[in-house]
Amino acid sequence: MKIIDAHCDTLMKMTQNESLSFYRGDEQLQTQFDYMERSDVILQVFALYTPPSIPISARFQFTLKMIDAFYERIVKPGKIAPIYSTDDIDRLFESSTRHRGGMLSLEGAEALQGELVNLRILHRLGLRALGFTWNHRNEAADGVEEPNPSGLSQFGRSLLREANRLGILLDVSHLSEKGFWDVIERSEAPILASHSNCKKVYDHQRNLTDEQLRAIISKQGVIGLTFVPQFIHRRARVKIKDLLAHVDHVLSIGGENHLAFGSDFDGISRTMSDLEHTGYYYLVVNELVKRYPEEQVKKWLHGNWRRLFSTVLP
Repeated sequence: MKIIDAHCDTLMKMTQNESLSFYRGDEQLQTQFDYMERSDVILQVFALYTPPSIPISARFQFTLKMIDAFYERIVKPGKIAPIYSTDDIDRLFESSTRHRGGMLSLEGAEALQGELVNLRILHRLGLRALGFTWNHRNEAADGVEEPNPSGLSQFGRSLLREANRLGILLDVSHLSEKGFWDVIERSEAPILASHSNCKKVYDHQRNLTDEQLRAIISKQGVIGLTFVPQFIHRRARVKIKDLLAHVDHVLSIGGENHLAFGSDFDGISRTMSDLEHTGYYYLVVNELVKRYPEEQVKKWLHGNWRRLFSTVLP
């Protein structure tokens, strides 16, 4: 079954270490072309994440370097095609197509340095999704780790409106709860949580409450359950079966048409014990089809993402 994955941090790793190859089989990369082929990941969303160690004045430039790495070291004819539109996604699912796709998403608006013009520049370079924050405060909003978090700033509200105008997907993973509700209230388009799990199943600050999950569902958005062990269960050895508890919970609140996955591979040093990289994604598929009808599983692997993308993207 073809898979769309909504989040990995491979570009950050490749930008920090220029010796890494997406095609050579570097063990340091949890997402690479051979792994995508093995599990039939047809579309990978690549995050543009700038680590806090990068000086504020250099963050937009670091983002440009990640985009350059995408086009120079990942995009390759017959292998990975850049995805800009719904038509591009549709072509991936044509039976005659042999290539796979990559889409760019900005993880944290601090890279924009408070300038909407920078968002427009990144959009012209292929950016199709925007996460307002990582875990901390920036010009747009507060992240979940701020001790007294607020919501969207004036710049954040302007950023939301411009993203809606341009057809850029809005991602609420990492956003403070106040910021989350600001996005729910103000966005004209459906939203996504690219890599977040259920707080009712495991109480972690990066997970979403039932009220938040229901709000995403009511706005016709999508929840990308993530493979980060710390967001799944407290035990030291977390397994795929533990992730399925989050699947069950989303289904229990009416989320069948709003459930998907965003691995966060290459953004994590610790993985599930039976899901170490994208090449083992098929094991998730195997477990899902044991428990649920195949048509439902197809929705969660790619169908729900395709619906959302077709609603927002040009």
